[in-house]
Formats: sequence, C-alpha cells, structure tokens
Amino acid sequence: MRRLLSKLSLHAKIILVLISVIIPTFLIVTFIESQSTLPILKEELRQQGVSLAEILAARIENSRVLTVPHPTPALESMLQDLLFHQPDVIRAEVFVLESSKEFFKMVATNIAEDEAPASLSMSEFIQHQGSEYMKDAQGGGGYWEIILPIHHWSREHKAHKRLVGMVRLSVSTHLAYQMTDVLLRMQSIAAGTSVVILVFALSYFLRKTISNDRLLRLTANKNHHLIEQLHEIQRELMNSEKLAVMGQLTASFAHEIGTPLNAIGGHLQLLSEEVKSHSGLERLDIIQGQVHKIEVIVQSFLQSTSKPRSQKQLIDLNHLIDRTLAVIHPRLQLLQVKVIKSLSHSLGPVRVVPIEFEQVLLNLFNNSLDSIRKKGDGSEHCIEVRTGIQKIQAQECALISVYDTGEGIRKGDLKNVFKPFFSTKSPGEGTGLGLTICNDIIRKYGGEMVIDSKEGAWTQVNIRLPYHV
Repeated sequence: MRRLLSKLSLHAKIILVLISVIIPTFLIVTFIESQSTLPILKEELRQQGVSLAEILAARIENSRVLTVPHPTPALESMLQDLLFHQPDVIRAEVFVLESSKEFFKMVATNIAEDEAPASLSMSEFIQHQGSEYMKDAQGGGGYWEIILPIHHWSREHKAHKRLVGMVRLSVSTHLAYQMTDVLLRMQSIAAGTSVVILVFALSYFLRKTISNDRLLRLTANKNHHLIEQLHEIQRELMNSEKLAVMGQLTASFAHEIGTPLNAIGGHLQLLSEEVKSHSGLERLDIIQGQVHKIEVIVQSFLQSTSKPRSQKQLIDLNHLIDRTLAVIHPRLQLLQVKVIKSLSHSLGPVRVVPIEFEQVLLNLFNNSLDSIRKKGDGSEHCIEVRTGIQKIQAQECALISVYDTGEGIRKGDLKNVFKPFFSTKSPGEGTGLGLTICNDIIRKYGGEMVIDSKEGAWTQVNIRLPYHV
C-alpha cells in the first residue's frame, strides 16, 4: 500500500485524501440530518391531527347532533366530509357519554365496526385525553392517538358547559418515515454528485494554481528589480529634499547677513564724507571694497537659491492619485498592502503645479508604507484614499484623505510633525523634511493639511485645497 501511494503524484494524493474525508463526512451529515428531520415531521402530523379533532369536535358541538335520537348517520357524514382528503388519518371515532357518566359509547366510526371498540371508560378517557404516540403492533412505525372532549354549552348560561362525548383520531406517521427515507436517498445522491463535481473542480484549480505559482515567481523577480529601482529613486528624492532645505537655509542666512551689510555700507558712505585725511579715506575705500565683495557674494547666494516660477495647470486630482499609486505599486505588492480608493467623480480640476502636488502625494504614500512596514504584526493592512468636495465658510474645497493602518503616531509627537528635521523614523530612514515641505506646498496654494492618528492603530492625513481660477 505504501509503495502504491509513493508512486502517486501530488495531484492524485490530494484527490485521494479529499475523497476519503469528504465522502464519510457527507454520509454522516446526511444521516444526522435525516434523523433530526423525522421528529419534526412527526410533530407536524400530530399538530395536523389535533387540528382535525378540534374542527370535528367544534362542528359536533355547534350542530348539537349528539342530542338527537339517532346521531350516527349525521356523524359519519361529517367524518367522510372532513377526512376525505386526509389519508394519514387511519381511524376516526365519535363517542357519546352514557347517562351513568361512567362509559363512552361509540356512535360513529370510519372503519368496520367489528375492528373498533364499542365503548371507552371514563378513567381511560381521563388518562389518555390529549395526544399520545403509540407503537404499531406490526412494527411498521407508529401513530398518534388524539382524544378530545365534546361539550354542550347551556343556552341560558353561556359560561356553563357539560361533557357529552368525545372524539378519537388515529394519525399514522408512516408518511414521515417515507419522507425521511426519500430525503436520505436524495441527499446521498446529491452528496455523491457533489463529491464528483468537487473532485473535478479541485483538480482543475490545482493545475491552475501550479501554473499561477510559476507565473508568480517570475512576477516576484520582476517586482524585486522594480523595488530596487524605487529605492534608488527614493534615495535621490531624499537627497533632493536635503538640497532644498540647504537652499532655504542659505537664502535665510544671506537675507539676514544682507540687512546689517546694507547698514554698514550706508554708514561707511557717510563716514567717508566726514573724514578729510588722505590716509583715512584710503582705509575707508578698502573697507568699502571688502563690504561690496561680501554684498556680491550674498546677492549671488540669493540668486542661486531663488526658486524658478513653475507654470500652474488645471489637473485632475483623481488621475494624479492613480498615477502616483502606479509609481509605488511594486512596494505595495511587496508589503501586501491593499489599496482602497473612493474617488469622487464630481471633483473638479484644481490649479496647481503638477510636480509639486505629485511630490506631496508620493511623500504621504511612502510615509504610510513605512509605518505599515515598521508595525510588522503580520496582519492584513490597507491604505485608503478618498477624494471629495467640502464646503468651508461658503467656499468649496477639494478634499484628499489618506488613511493607513500602520503603527500610528504618538500623541505627543503630533504637534511636531511639521517641524523641519523632526522625524519618528530610525536614523538613516528619513530626513524629517518631507511633511515640512508638503505642508509648505499646500499652504502656498491657500490650503491646509491636518494629521490625526492613534498610536499602534492608524493615521489619517486630510488635505483641503480651495479652488482657484
């Protein structure tokens, strides 16, 4: 047996295991279900028999047929009318209470009289009143025996009633056993058919999975190469951010130095008018020459760090978001992060510099991915991007929301996230300038950026950008 199993392919082994597990499971479940159905069907037949007995007793009470001298023909007619479409009722009998009130005498039945008892004692009526399940003597199942009283209501006193007879019905449960057997056969056939279909379906999908696994490995190799390219682009972007900040610092220093230099130059010019000696004038000329050189250097710094004006354009934010997500797609696949997009089609175009706004989106997406990677809890994570229109003080604004399920930001750090060189990342992973630059870009267009976060759970960034002509 072991040699035979060892020769089988992995595909055949999996199918064999499935058959050996699924078929017994189906059969056991089918058997349990059929056995649990039988009591329900029996109870349904009992309720049906009780209802018929109540209807028959009510008709007899309303017609007051038991008070006439010869009630048998009328009662048997009632039995035929009521039980004509009730094949489960195997016996129906009507008894009248004797004047001694110790026995009930049978006055009508739907079976041959020699097979039915002619009387029933009061003690038997009291003992068996209601419904009781009886076993068939022939071993073919059983039946419900239902005994209900028949009363007559006094015409003078509506609340007064007296016992005048009883109704006895025997309802067979043979139909319940038949239905259970049919259900068991049908479920067995369905189970066998399902197993065959399942085996063929699993066989097909197993072959498909093996083929997809090969394609997945090839795609993973391509993604690895793309991720390396993305990391290189990120390193270049970080260097660009550093250079941008250095340019801002240089411009700030040049401006601050230029102010006192202008004052010094002015005082030197006044001082040269007051000094009369030849040697003093020469010294002042030297000092003015050196100050002029410093002013030229400062002016060159200001010119080199001034940012050229970029052309604003009307852009579709939804399209720009899709384009930015396409750039980070390899990293999304590597971290197995799901992207949920809820982009509003009613969102109008916004006039901005495309490359600047793309820099903002790329920075936010990369921050979300870094947070998810650092959390590293093995659960499923997502980045949700939403766009819409929001009215603030009677002015419509474009709303862009980026939500992630990363490690979040500590409450004490939220107030510092826009400060230059502040970073929650490990040394070497960030410069602390990304959100600062993003916030400056958004504020330049008259918008605002708001960050909310819960440590260890999520972070959400909302950007509101007013429409400008």
